[in-house]
Amino acid sequence: MKRMLIIYLLASWGCTGLAWINGAILLWDGFDNAEYRVITFAVALLFGLIGGTVFGVERSLRRIYRCSYNTSEEQARSKSSCAWTLLYVCLIFGTLLIGVIMGSGLVAIVGRLQSGFHIFG
Repeated sequence: MKRMLIIYLLASWGCTGLAWINGAILLWDGFDNAEYRVITFAVALLFGLIGGTVFGVERSLRRIYRCSYNTSEEQARSKSSCAWTLLYVCLIFGTLLIGVIMGSGLVAIVGRLQSGFHIFG
């Protein structure tokens, strides 16, 4: 359980850092061309959403871990129930987010192939 917390913590901070880096790129270079501005903003928003979702998973896992080892059984059930709810919400949102990203990527690839753009070579 401790390893999972560390992995989720690193993923959360990594995605949040990437979102801030993309935001800095947007401020520094993205305002020259409108299509780059939209793409950079979308990537920054995507990393922000992923980082927030992973942070929610990490936070709920940390709360469940703390409740299961440091308190009595009655207190653990009441405190960990909202942590389990947060965990389920974050996992469902993350799964839907991955589905939307994969679907939009497939739509973009099919659109480029239909317009005659060669993706691979």
